[in-house]
Amino acid sequence: MPFIIINSSNAFDPNNQAEYATADEADAKAREILQAFPQSLVRTAQLINTYSAKVTVTSKAVPETPEAPDPSA
Repeated sequence: MPFIIINSSNAFDPNNQAEYATADEADAKAREILQAFPQSLVRTAQLINTYSAKVTVTSKAVPETPEAPDPSA
């Protein structure tokens, strides 16, 4: 099973998206991040499941309707 690292201090860290084949590779990357950013909280995790979904977007032209008369006129 692949492993990932999670930089809890930076949700936008692109390393959060990388998968590693072994726990040792993930551990090495986590330590590399901590060397560069010692204030970070970095975790390693083993992936059990990966989920994805698809969304379909459709559009439809709406016919124009005449404007309603102003009731106060």
